[in-house]
Amino acid sequence: MTAALVLNPATVQELVDSLDAEFAVQLMDAFLKDSPHLLEDIRQGLRHDDAELVRRAAHTLKSNSLTFGLEQLAPRCQDLEHLAAGGGLGDAESLARSVEACYAPARQAVQAARADLSQGRPSP
Repeated sequence: MTAALVLNPATVQELVDSLDAEFAVQLMDAFLKDSPHLLEDIRQGLRHDDAELVRRAAHTLKSNSLTFGLEQLAPRCQDLEHLAAGGGLGDAESLARSVEACYAPARQAVQAARADLSQGRPSP
């Protein structure tokens, strides 16, 4: 996956336009710091059959992903959130693997957009 397919540059530009580049960079920093913990919460929730922990972590990761237009990651998080909201984790392992597979390219795309914004270049 390339960054263009992973992160919607129009969404990032809307974020910059509605806030400013400096604040958008701060939000990106928060995403980069917090998202690994959310993935770990999903893993922990699956290990301990804690659907509520999985639901909350997937919901937060989805919301954060939508902020940056992470178009591959957000819908997978939403699917996992909806499954866990039903109280069961039947297919959650495969959905969690899908979330994990989309996360690395999403993280790289956010890092690239962050670098561009912090150096005064337009978003990708």
